[in-house]
Order: sequence, then C-alpha cells, then structure tokens
Amino acid sequence: MLVKATLTHMTTLESFPVLWNPKSYSVSRDHRFAAPAALSAHHSPLRLSVGGAERFFTRLFLDASAQIPPERQDLRGLVDLLERWSDVQAGADLPPRLLFAWGSFRFRGHVEALRQEWTRFDADGTPVRAWVDLTLRR
Repeated sequence: MLVKATLTHMTTLESFPVLWNPKSYSVSRDHRFAAPAALSAHHSPLRLSVGGAERFFTRLFLDASAQIPPERQDLRGLVDLLERWSDVQAGADLPPRLLFAWGSFRFRGHVEALRQEWTRFDADGTPVRAWVDLTLRR
C-alpha cells in the first residue's frame, strides 16, 4: 500500500490530505555572503551574513471529480484551509508552522509561497481539480 503525504498544522494538529504521492519535491539551502569593507591579505574577502535558510517545494495534485455527493466535490475549502495556514495570525511574526510528511521524509516550515492552478470544473463551474505549488521555509 502506498503511503500518502500529509500536511499538518503544528499548533492545531489539523491535517490536510494530499490525495496522491508527490511526483517530486526539492529541498534547497541558501547562504548569503557579504564582502568586508576593507580586504586583508590574511582573510577571505567573503563573510557569511545570513545562512541556513532551507526551502521545500512540491506540487500537490487535488482531484475531487469522482467524489459523491457532489457538494463534497468543491475543492475550494481545502485550498482555503491552506491559504489560512499561510496567513500571519495576530500577535505573531510568521505564519503557523506546518509539517509535510511522506513516509520517512519530514519537513517543518512556514508557508512562503502558495500558487493555485484550477484545471477542471463541473458543468456549474465548481472547481474539482487543481495543482497547488507549495513552498515551505525554515
């Protein structure tokens, strides 16, 4: 049996079902360097100014076209939940921390970017299929 990926809000423990196993994901780490004002023969011209920022990116596929009853087919509720999880709450400096889990892989971070692409609709315009690009940062 294939293990499905999940997104979990680390404060409320609400879980977002990822309806498929991701085709791919990427993790990157960024460092920012600065050159000192005066160069010395004994020192490297670069200094680490900010480092260690890690990002996780994946594309989530959401498909409710086969769900019954029809009122459960509208995917906007799931995407709205992700959007709420990307909002900074009153009194906080960052959006809530989320956990992306798939098998033994875990990544905890805050939503840095969220992009929706709606690709299928019922006859009445209800969106039933979407790709959601998600970037988490820690």
